[in-house]
Amino acid sequence: MAAMSSFTGTDLYALDHKGRIAIPPWLRRGESPRRSLTRFYLNRGFEGCVAVYPPEVWQIWMERLRRRRVKVPNLRAFQRMFMNDAREVTVDAQGRVTIPPALIRHAALGKEAVLHGANDHIEIWNPERYQQALGAMAEPGGEYDRVGDLLENEDA
Repeated sequence: MAAMSSFTGTDLYALDHKGRIAIPPWLRRGESPRRSLTRFYLNRGFEGCVAVYPPEVWQIWMERLRRRRVKVPNLRAFQRMFMNDAREVTVDAQGRVTIPPALIRHAALGKEAVLHGANDHIEIWNPERYQQALGAMAEPGGEYDRVGDLLENEDA
């Protein structure tokens, strides 16, 4: 099985009038300096962002959806919504991907967007929404510290 990509870091990038945004080399590589992803799957992200999945993570999502029972109404609705705006995109010669208009609207993207490495995928955020999403999580002694303590002590 191929190694799973791991994406880290956050930066601000321009979104052009055609909905294209550069995926910088440090994000296209994930953790592997010898690898450069040329294909991604864009989808409606949680909390109002655009999720950018490498192929191996997209396949995990597809398998999760296949395993679930389709008799559960809220799961059917989730699957319908999840698949509705999903698009496979190819990185162009300038390192850009084109975000479909429906996903631009979903994430309220303008001329600038935050690209955030979110471990197994990348998120594209409206800068103001991104700051709001960080919210109390970023305050000293806040939720970030509490969740970090839980994760740190998980195997203790």
